[in-house]
Amino acid sequence: MSLADKLDTTQIESNLAQEMNSFMKNLDKPNILLAGPTGCGKSTLCNLVFGREICKVGCGTPVTRGINKITDPDIPVTVFDSEGYETGADFGDGGQDSSQNYYGIITGFLDSQHDAGRPVDVVWYCVSAPSERITDADFKVIRAFQDRKIPVALILTQIDVATEETCETLKRISISELGENFRENIFESSIDYLNIPVPAGIKELHEWTLRQLPESRKESFIISCNKNFDQKFEQCLNYTKIAVAAAATASVSPVPFSDAAIITPIQIGLISKILTVWNLNQLEKLAGCVALDTILPSIGKSIAGNLIKMLPGFGSFAGAVINAGVSSSITYGLGYALSKACKEIHRHVLDGSNIDLNEVFNSQFANAVFEYAKQYKKDNYGNK
Repeated sequence: MSLADKLDTTQIESNLAQEMNSFMKNLDKPNILLAGPTGCGKSTLCNLVFGREICKVGCGTPVTRGINKITDPDIPVTVFDSEGYETGADFGDGGQDSSQNYYGIITGFLDSQHDAGRPVDVVWYCVSAPSERITDADFKVIRAFQDRKIPVALILTQIDVATEETCETLKRISISELGENFRENIFESSIDYLNIPVPAGIKELHEWTLRQLPESRKESFIISCNKNFDQKFEQCLNYTKIAVAAAATASVSPVPFSDAAIITPIQIGLISKILTVWNLNQLEKLAGCVALDTILPSIGKSIAGNLIKMLPGFGSFAGAVINAGVSSSITYGLGYALSKACKEIHRHVLDGSNIDLNEVFNSQFANAVFEYAKQYKKDNYGNK
């Protein structure tokens, strides 16, 4: 039995779980408002962007008349879903026109959120393409967002059942009313969010939204969206770079021979962030497959074993010292290999294909950590 097999990784597993919970809890959540006429597909759009059913019929907590707040402990974003309006219908308040009441509800909500220090970060305004109409009431509400300097995207929904000519006409009218610069704020979406990959327009809306959000809230949006593989991987590489720099400057210290104390808080933090970015803490909910806590032992043992391999002569004495080159290389190898493994798991989960999570974190994963670490050390430290 190897030294890695003898290691007790219980503490590693416990620390990982705690770090993941703490990381999620402390994320700065973006506030997104869904707006537009009744029945225009706001909920479907939301589910398309996030790649899961977070907007359901009757879901959410009322925060004011006509506005529901939708939150989920596993999704670090707050969505405000407005009920919409029906032109000419009686919306209450003495029989005033529905659209006029809707304008008042929306502007009142925006101002109250701003006054409370919880401003809306971005608005997704939906118009049903098959309806073949966008009204003065729509433009009035959109201008209210613009007047308040709130980024607003206009999404033509349900394009699957609309003609290309109709979509182009709606775009032309919108640009005529809102200005040529608004062209880059117009997107399209389909009517299905369960059985198709990211549809045309949704990827662009995701990227646009990410650009509009405050820096402190971008990572929460990336984590919340299931199908944005490129942004998720890039975010993990950013976490890895930060951890590598921290590991290189951390104080060196003896490494106990008898346990897995070589897993440092820096690396625990990195692992927890990567697992969270790829939503591995939601495997049961997303795909009904094995829960993360059942594979943490495999992850911990694999990581611990690799760090031992990185220390020349570790098995010949009771303690060792990790220098900056080894420490940063280990951290890089771990971050890069884990990011790639999680990306593959995430892809399988969304595709609905089977994958053995315990098999992913086996000797091949261990070797990948080691090889990436060796290459990083060679490129950045040579033989030091």
